[in-house]
Amino acid sequence: MKIFSKIIIYLLPLTILPSVEGCAQSSVPLIEADSLAQLLQQDDSIVLLDTRSPEEYQSGHLENARFVNYTTFQLIDIQDLAKETPIVVYCLSGGRSGRVAQQLLQAGYQDVKNLKGGIRSWKAAGLNVKKE
Repeated sequence: MKIFSKIIIYLLPLTILPSVEGCAQSSVPLIEADSLAQLLQQDDSIVLLDTRSPEEYQSGHLENARFVNYTTFQLIDIQDLAKETPIVVYCLSGGRSGRVAQQLLQAGYQDVKNLKGGIRSWKAAGLNVKKE
């Protein structure tokens, strides 16, 4: 019985970790594609960060999006942005960008949103992408 208790104590943190990661991402505010399109027409101070791979970015991205590769992203990549800058991050479907958005919030950026459903939802809404 003691061995079983010890096994449970060691394994319990492993079962909690995935849910904690999901909670972290869920704390990032989401923005719908249509809402973002309207905001971009009204506010040119919004910075779009594309967190996909270079190949994905070149195949089509939101106009004026700034490329920040998810696999190599560091806060120094956006050191020129003030902490109050409105930022919207996106990837293909929202996972990678959610993790980058969480990093930004933890670093003190105050107005960070994740495009719900990523560029897929943008395209599904019939919105344009720019190709290189």
